[in-house]
Formats: sequence, structure tokens, C-alpha cells
Amino acid sequence: MKNTPLLIISIFTTSLLITGCGQSIPYVNTDTEEECVTVSRNLIKVETFTETVEKANAFHLEESAIALENPKISVSNNKRQMLRDARKRKVELEAEKKALGCDISSH
Repeated sequence: MKNTPLLIISIFTTSLLITGCGQSIPYVNTDTEEECVTVSRNLIKVETFTETVEKANAFHLEESAIALENPKISVSNNKRQMLRDARKRKVELEAEKKALGCDISSH
């Protein structure tokens, strides 16, 4: 019987800790967060693609672009066209990131 008050206090304390002391837990939309991460990854891929194409010579240009596997960017021997497509894709991804409300960091 001496342990009953101690047991009641420990149960009460545990229930307060589990429920967050009556505070509401903020809702986090995990779908949006996952989409933000996906868009950020795609932005990184586009930037890597752009850097690689800018540094590549015409002979290795197509091989480099194919190795990077970046969708929605044309792969050819025309460096200007590839860079133009990459810039367009980057603008599209940044707009999508802004529409989702993700953190927009300056690059």
C-alpha cells in the first residue's frame, strides 16, 4: 500500500510526458516535405549536369550527358542546346519548389 501513491504519481507523470503536457503537436505535411526533397535533388542533378556539360569538350559531351541521366534535358552534341534545356529545367524546378513552399536558398 505504500507504493500506491508512488505508482499513481509515476503513471500521471508518464501520461503527461506522452501527451506532451497538453500541448498540441504541430501538423507536418510529410508529402510536401518529400516533394521538396525530390525537387531539391533534381535541382542538384541539373546543376551537376550543367557544370559537366560546360566543362566537357564536344567529343565527350554526349557521353557525359548520358552518364548523368537527367530527364527532360536533350542529349546531343550541341552544347548550347543542352545548356539552354538545363536552364529551362532549372527555372521549372525552382518555380515548383516555390509553389510547394519549400525553403528557397540562393545558389
